[in-house]
Amino acid sequence: MNVRVGFLIFTAAAVILAACAPSSKSGTTGATDQEPEYDIVTLLPKDAIPSIDRPRFYSAQEADAEYDGDEVVIGVEINGDARAYSVSLLSSHEIVNDNVGGRPIAVTW
Repeated sequence: MNVRVGFLIFTAAAVILAACAPSSKSGTTGATDQEPEYDIVTLLPKDAIPSIDRPRFYSAQEADAEYDGDEVVIGVEINGDARAYSVSLLSSHEIVNDNVGGRPIAVTW
């Protein structure tokens, strides 16, 4: 390896290490004077939003009657087994544990 390549690698490593170094301000998250500092606020306790573990589905005919044509869904098809998960329903549950095409899946939003 020539000296120039070695110097470039050393310089790049030094820049990366300097960027990862902790802030000199004790007790801060590294925010500068221009960046506001935010705290993480937990609104709900752990497991407060229940998952759907045994989802039930409409037939295609029932779904056509129940939902608007522009309903946003997450579609999954595995081994010829197709499902549609309503995003509006997922917004209040966030996760569905299901088995599609013989495979366990988790649908999240």
